[in-house]
Amino acid sequence: MVFHVKNKTEIFKIPQQDGIPNVYFADYLGTQNRKVTNPITGSWFRMEKGPEATPPTYEYDEVGVVVEGEITLRDESGQSAVVKAGDTFYVTRGSTITFSSNSYGIAWKCGTRLPNKL
Repeated sequence: MVFHVKNKTEIFKIPQQDGIPNVYFADYLGTQNRKVTNPITGSWFRMEKGPEATPPTYEYDEVGVVVEGEITLRDESGQSAVVKAGDTFYVTRGSTITFSSNSYGIAWKCGTRLPNKL
């Protein structure tokens, strides 16, 4: 099959990120061929109110859209922005971004990387 479809109910199945009580993340669609030079992966991300989360430095470019709620992004220089439902964001390869939310936010993110697992 040349395309893949996931039902909108998948948003309710986002698993909790290991060791972080308020972060939920999962790869849902993406490049299956491990040998391609330009992979892409789509992921659901949910951030709930709680401690900030700083994943490792991005080794890939990523674009996202907040579909519900709001998420605060802060880079290593201290610059921050609150992205709300309908807003898009872009994270440059090599960046370290801290995520937080005063309530919760759900985003669909696409990164130029292979999926962790599908």
